[in-house]
Amino acid sequence: MMLSGTLARISAAVFALAGWSGAAAAPAAAIFPFEIYDTSGEAPQSDLTERLAMATRVLSEALEKTGRYSPVDLGPFSIEVAATSPRYRCGDCFLPIARQAGAAFAVVPVVHKVSSLISSMDIWIFDASSGADVAHLGGQIRGDTAEAYEHGVRFLVRNRLPADDPSSDRAGSK
Repeated sequence: MMLSGTLARISAAVFALAGWSGAAAAPAAAIFPFEIYDTSGEAPQSDLTERLAMATRVLSEALEKTGRYSPVDLGPFSIEVAATSPRYRCGDCFLPIARQAGAAFAVVPVVHKVSSLISSMDIWIFDASSGADVAHLGGQIRGDTAEAYEHGVRFLVRNRLPADDPSSDRAGSK
């Protein structure tokens, strides 16, 4: 009995200290898989699927590392996510999935491949409840390789994510 009372006091102290930190949890973000819009006329490379999956993982990690977004697991919605493809042409068809996943934001990335040397990478961030465009991170990448995709994602998050944090308005709402 004495042990459980001590445990309760320790737990209460830990929760109180956590509350004093003032750090609000980052709002949830549904990070959809990267897609490719290929107008190059070239045959797709054999590692394209793996490269897009890697770019999605890097994007998720990079956004989480900013402390401004907390990625949610879209795995349970894989069928619904697949049905929205291509998201760069579907309007806001992905928003209901983001909401179902409990996300405050929907992140929609795409690579527009012009040639094996030149591609554009775009990452749109939307408010999941209103559909409002919160941010657009865009730029060109050179090369059709995993290294180019990874570098492009990290560059965009580091250098193109707006300094005014749209997630700060929603941090307390979740």
